[in-house]
Amino acid sequence: MTMDKIFISNENLTRREQEVLKLLSQGFTTKEISIRLHISETTVNTHRRNMLLKTDSKNTAELIFKTSRNLMI
Repeated sequence: MTMDKIFISNENLTRREQEVLKLLSQGFTTKEISIRLHISETTVNTHRRNMLLKTDSKNTAELIFKTSRNLMI
């Protein structure tokens, strides 16, 4: 699959996943995100893992790249 064919809509990610994604893209750490959103670090990592799966991304950098190209963040 080429990058031009990737389409990820806001509807693919939950509201909470979008919140986590926005903070990740702003450079916040897992611990900082957990404090800001009042959730555990494990939950942050679960949201990240789910987003990686939904977007077929290998890592967080690719996740942010793919989603920013589609104006999700």
